[in-house]
Amino acid sequence: MHRTTLLIIATFLAMCTQLFSGDATFYGGAQNPGALNFDNALGVSSLSNQSGAVFGARFSGGQVLGFEWSAGVSPNFLESSQWAFNTQTNLVIGIPAEKLIPYVTLGAGFIRTGGAVTVIRDIGSRFTINYGGGLKIRNLAGPIGVRFDIRGYTVPRISVGPANLQTHLNFLESTIGLLFSW
Repeated sequence: MHRTTLLIIATFLAMCTQLFSGDATFYGGAQNPGALNFDNALGVSSLSNQSGAVFGARFSGGQVLGFEWSAGVSPNFLESSQWAFNTQTNLVIGIPAEKLIPYVTLGAGFIRTGGAVTVIRDIGSRFTINYGGGLKIRNLAGPIGVRFDIRGYTVPRISVGPANLQTHLNFLESTIGLLFSW
């Protein structure tokens, strides 16, 4: 019984150490619309090669099994007259190996768009799903490191074009960021 108690305490302490290990990343990158996007609904290809910038921050806790909250702004979301604010909460599964932590992530959140109405109607505030992965390189210079991330986003049930066709929006986001870990 004594060994079992020690094993439970050791497991609990290891889990607490993982929970209080965390990082913050300030990132920049690009967003590209996917092939299953407005092109299917509108029969046009005007958006298929347009990408926009994204800037934001991600805050993570845990290394093996953790969580993450992120917020980003896209000043030219899929076309120059649109902007977007995106916030997500994710589950993160990582494989810590010294300074390198490859990870996969899955989460949900909200996106809010605005700007002039052109091909894309202002989709307002919508639910989103995101999935992806990346690599954290921690402690390159003290607590400072680098993070690479690729995510796919899906925004279901939005209206596009003059006929208000219902479709979903898919886009890919690639980012690189400055990582601060503790």
